Amino acid sequence: MTAKIIFSDIDGTLINSDLQVTPKTRDAIRKQIMSGNLFVPVSARMPKAIMTAAGQITNSCPLIAYNGALVLDEMGKPLNSQFIKAQTAAEICEFVERSNSDTAWNVYSGYNWFSPLTPNARVKREEEIVQVKSLPVAINHIKELKGVHKVLLMGKPEVLDKMKPILEEKYSELYLVKSAPHLLEIMIKGVKKGAGVKIMADAFDVPMKDTWAFGDNYNDEDMLDVVGHPVLMGNAPKDLQEKFANVTLDNNHDGIAKALEDLK
Repeated sequence: MTAKIIFSDIDGTLINSDLQVTPKTRDAIRKQIMSGNLFVPVSARMPKAIMTAAGQITNSCPLIAYNGALVLDEMGKPLNSQFIKAQTAAEICEFVERSNSDTAWNVYSGYNWFSPLTPNARVKREEEIVQVKSLPVAINHIKELKGVHKVLLMGKPEVLDKMKPILEEKYSELYLVKSAPHLLEIMIKGVKKGAGVKIMADAFDVPMKDTWAFGDNYNDEDMLDVVGHPVLMGNAPKDLQEKFANVTLDNNHDGIAKALEDLK
């Protein structure tokens, strides 16, 4: 049997609304690992936050973090690492603070997560979800970083929708995508989950026809486009469900486990 790679988004896909990998989904993925296939979590999350979820299945695995800006093998060795300039990230943070819109900026560099000095309920909620604490800093600290893998803006959907085209026009080198109505992800252009998936498949010498991927939102779309077997979760937006033929059950009803029943 040719080894296969099973890529999976985390939020809204691998974990349910209680932020847990259900026993049925856990056992289905473990069965694939025991069969010689590779499980790779793919997320906008930072590495430690990815393992908060993936660690419910396995102690060690390759992973794709920051939507593909950081790709790590099973030993933690970087296969890909792409940065936004620290000065650019700091300028975005300053833009957010000037907006006075209760939008919170978050900056991720390697294994570090930086947030504003002023406490924000959205940041606190994210800490609870991923079970990782951010480090509150002044924007001047951001300017001193060697590079930034991702900037994440948390705010009201309508505010983020207004910010997105403004930032896209000013920073043509950046790629902006919403991973949820209240979350706007910002990476260097060229960083997408699909690109990370290709890097991982090449590293393990697995042809794309032998790759599967599970996702539920717009930042998963290009990943689903490049794999041999794309599977969309039943809780995905309706327009995405119209695009992809293979739609499984939602993340609260073991959609991944249901689809893996067909993987021989």
